[in-house]
Amino acid sequence: MRRRPVLPFLAVAGALALGAPGTARPQPAAPPTAAPTAAGPAPTADPSAPPERMQSSAWPKPAAGLSASGDPELLLTFDDGPSQFTTGRILDILARHQAHAVFFLQGWRFERGDPVAATALVERMLREGHVIANHTIDHARLCEIDADLRTHQILGARAILESVSGVPVPWFRAPYGERCPELEAELDRLGLRHFHWDIDPQEWRNRGPRYTAAKVIEKLTWLRGRAVLIMHDTKDTTIVALPLVLDWIATENLRRHKHGLRPIRLISGAQIAAEHVAPDLAWLEQAARVALTGFRDGLRATLP
Repeated sequence: MRRRPVLPFLAVAGALALGAPGTARPQPAAPPTAAPTAAGPAPTADPSAPPERMQSSAWPKPAAGLSASGDPELLLTFDDGPSQFTTGRILDILARHQAHAVFFLQGWRFERGDPVAATALVERMLREGHVIANHTIDHARLCEIDADLRTHQILGARAILESVSGVPVPWFRAPYGERCPELEAELDRLGLRHFHWDIDPQEWRNRGPRYTAAKVIEKLTWLRGRAVLIMHDTKDTTIVALPLVLDWIATENLRRHKHGLRPIRLISGAQIAAEHVAPDLAWLEQAARVALTGFRDGLRATLP
């Protein structure tokens, strides 16, 4: 029997804490949305705009909450894999830079193409400390299909990924970053929470790796809190652009250290999960103290 990899406890527990249905535990506050300014209220997405124009403002930001350290923090995420041709090279780059990521995977890749290679890539992701998440079966536009098919796209992919990996997969990202009341209601019903992004260089437009890296670096130069970067582990552009970005961060952090400035911290999905575990652990600890106090009071009342 094939040995299944084990995801670190905090990543699994924290992911479950993000959206386990029927859980009466206190949940962390949602990240604040953009506040109105003196120039007027924050702009809203144009419902007639194509997804790539809507995605920047569709979901609340910062996508992964506020910085835990107070430093600029960056979470790397990759969509659409795993690809037998490119994902392994992305994993090589992350390993060289000691960086971790969240991979939002599509279910079809484990049923067509090379399922054995796809499964091996997932096992490597988990073994090397990355987190896997749900990106539907085949990148469907979830706000444009009927309810049954939407449910199938979400739960079908989750079932495939959990069968392949042997770990719970409750994190979810909608293709194109689409958002609509129907999708939000479905995610709430299924106990899932959307995991959006803050920085999108849109390297899939094939403008070249140096252009892609420059777009990311421009955002990181002015980053003050936490940001989630979306890229695609299925694109050759990403293979070249990613090390340019990571090398820049390393060089920039040396400069910042020299001048006493805050570094740019690369954070992991497990760290995000741990932040969501913390309130649950505190709640459990408090419940245990209350139960122990009640037990002791009961003993005092019954003992002579």
